[in-house]
Amino acid sequence: MSTPKRELTPSICFNFSFFKDFMKEFRKVDDNIINRLNSTSTQSEGVCGEFFKQMSEAYAQRDQAIDYCLKLMDEDLDKKNKKLQEDPDDFDVKNSIFTQESMRQSVSNERFVEEIIRERTLQVFKNKCRAFDVTSLEKQ
Repeated sequence: MSTPKRELTPSICFNFSFFKDFMKEFRKVDDNIINRLNSTSTQSEGVCGEFFKQMSEAYAQRDQAIDYCLKLMDEDLDKKNKKLQEDPDDFDVKNSIFTQESMRQSVSNERFVEEIIRERTLQVFKNKCRAFDVTSLEKQ
């Protein structure tokens, strides 16, 4: 699996379509699992182990990306809420808060997407690499 060429930046976090594209790059290992496992010998525990390692790394990177973006958004929302307390009639800040809360919810929903992707990937992995123990990944 190749690592994404882009580094996660605040500007990616605050633009949901950029964030989705960024996550899509990290999901390539999951998207290509069937083709990759069909084209290799899954009788070898080493092959399955290497693929498992790639999956684990991708999952950790995606979790970190979601956590990072949520943290940035929460910090920014705190600042905006303080501004709103100073001037409760500032409609630009109110609109900005509403927009950002919606975007934050979308980023947060990526956790549910992750659950679905991991479940499907693990199911395929278990079917192809039956002798490989995946319990450590399932607990993540």
